[in-house]
Amino acid sequence: MPDIAIATLILGFIVLIVIVISRRGPQQRLHPVPPALRPGDPDDVLESERLTSIMRWGVALSVFLAGFLFVYMITDPGRRDAKAEKFRDQSLERGAKYFALRTDPVTGEENLSGIECARCHGIGAVGGENEFLNPATGKKTTVKVPELETVFARYEKPPLGFKNARAFIYETIERGRPGTDMPTWGNKFGGPLTEQQLDDIVNYIEDIQKPIEVESGATGDKVFAQFCSACHGQGGAGGSGPSMLGGSEAAQFPNIDDHIAFVKSGSTKGTAYGTKGVGTGAMPAWGEILTDEQIRLVIEYERSL
Repeated sequence: MPDIAIATLILGFIVLIVIVISRRGPQQRLHPVPPALRPGDPDDVLESERLTSIMRWGVALSVFLAGFLFVYMITDPGRRDAKAEKFRDQSLERGAKYFALRTDPVTGEENLSGIECARCHGIGAVGGENEFLNPATGKKTTVKVPELETVFARYEKPPLGFKNARAFIYETIERGRPGTDMPTWGNKFGGPLTEQQLDDIVNYIEDIQKPIEVESGATGDKVFAQFCSACHGQGGAGGSGPSMLGGSEAAQFPNIDDHIAFVKSGSTKGTAYGTKGVGTGAMPAWGEILTDEQIRLVIEYERSL
């Protein structure tokens, strides 16, 4: 619609110019003296049908411009929305390429834009594993990398200091997580990616989100495997989150009610919890996602490890 309006305006001006030129006589078109230097017409010429014709054309042009501006303005929101949708589609396409592997494991097709988030988080962000060399201890371990298909739902209640899940996820990618296998990606903090590239990746992750589904009647170990093992490792062996083996959770929370309250509310960066824990802000508020019964089942399982 906007393109049609603009084309109509251009066509109208062309027609107007043609009409004006065609109305000039041969002597006027070939007159050697520029129009601005010629003697002005006397009143008996100006106050005639010529003046009426000029006024008619002025009114017609004013009506045409008013109509064009009206059409242009009422179609402007749709044009902006179409542009925004186009830019988002392009961002999602770039984000998918950044996330993907550089070589498609099925087709062998090369992806020169690949930053390879999928190498750790799995193709389609379903989660995966990675060999991680801990610089603090010098030990190399295999860690389970979390899936990202439900990450927006997991942080629907974002950690303190973040206005929403997107802000937290963006900063996590931008800064990384020191002490884990999640590197710094934002170039403001020494990483390789620009703000636009980070936005593209976060847009892609947001686009592939799916609702969290908890299996009906799931036991504590199954709930743990589905939601907690991504950070705390299979069987609670540890990963980006601390190990839960050897009765560490019962020692951390002598009172099970304190343990339940912590899991429900999540951790706050720099805030102490339990007997000797200090929050990183990465622990979601599971009370927003799981039922009280599911939380109690998973906590009882953790305390039994």
